[in-house]
Amino acid sequence: MMFYKIAVCITFLYLVGCNTTKVHQVEQQIELEQLLNHSLFNKLDTPSEYSIFELPNAEKEKFLAYAEKQKQSEIRHDRIIYNYLESNLANFKYHGDTLTSAQALKLSQGNCISLTVLTQSYAQALGLETSFQEVTSQPVYAKENNVVYVASHFRTRVYAPKVEKKDDNIVEFFRAGTLIDYFPTRRSFYSSSADYNDLVSKFYSNLAATALAGKQLDIAYSLILQANKYTPNDPELFNIAGILHRRAGDVKNAELIYETAFNNQVLSINLLSNYQLLAKQLGKNELAEKLAKHLVNKEKDPYELLVVAKNDLQSGLIGKAKNHLEQAIAKAPYIAELYLELAKIHYQQGNSRQTKNLLEKAIKFERDDQKHDVYQAKLLSLQMEK
Repeated sequence: MMFYKIAVCITFLYLVGCNTTKVHQVEQQIELEQLLNHSLFNKLDTPSEYSIFELPNAEKEKFLAYAEKQKQSEIRHDRIIYNYLESNLANFKYHGDTLTSAQALKLSQGNCISLTVLTQSYAQALGLETSFQEVTSQPVYAKENNVVYVASHFRTRVYAPKVEKKDDNIVEFFRAGTLIDYFPTRRSFYSSSADYNDLVSKFYSNLAATALAGKQLDIAYSLILQANKYTPNDPELFNIAGILHRRAGDVKNAELIYETAFNNQVLSINLLSNYQLLAKQLGKNELAEKLAKHLVNKEKDPYELLVVAKNDLQSGLIGKAKNHLEQAIAKAPYIAELYLELAKIHYQQGNSRQTKNLLEKAIKFERDDQKHDVYQAKLLSLQMEK
């Protein structure tokens, strides 16, 4: 089982007003809710916003007592939160579930969104401001029934309390704070800035994706509606909504959702990938080719390149798939799955030596014990073929 390694960056030079603008922001709001076929689903209760961040009374008292001791040592308030996380969550286990603060503490596990939620709870307890960075690191990645899921993650910037200015004519361009990154990888790839609404929406949309994977369509529907209250025009919500309708057998509305998002430039790599899969399913080859060009032209991180490579392989474009995988490895040479996919291509081409070398690298970088054993078995099988 993997444990979190919480990384910290104490920042004293934060330039206000220079956050990256999200690609999916558009001037006119598109009403996703109007595109859904509500007759297919039943609206169910979802966790309240308050319940997501609520700390158990005992935990809140424990944290506040810890904070008071730290303050007596003149430790800056934002640093207190990092110190508390580091000392109290040393055995916190990585798990793919998205949990509330209370659930994460009770189970001592969760994913990055769970830890971001927990950090926000502690920041609220101390009255500190926060912002977030959306990053792509080792994702909750899966492909089920021709549907691609790739999840991004958050890291938290906790700001130090504002210092009263002696001169009102001085403009504050820099803000002190602590950047906390939870994910146990050597590197994360910055995607965009994020705020509190993005975090709440991500919590609900992650649960919606989990519900979809479990074929709990009414739950997924209800969570999509809840997430949409916080981030209208989020391409990932359009993407999940499209998948929801495909799963419910309403291909017409799924296509309408994807088409509306595409025409209004509300795009993500996930949405384009799943729209392309739907176009192929409907036999709309010209549209599929058009979407493939958008996938190629879109700036990609290593995990997006992996998705594109798998789409290339589905289309029989082995050379392009190989090129995309090599590009991804150049950007992130520590991701095991990239080597595995490239090994498959070399194996099909009869290049046993390259296949063996790539499998050895996949084994070297794989952190999941079960996958590690699978790669070992593949390598042993390859050696026995000689």
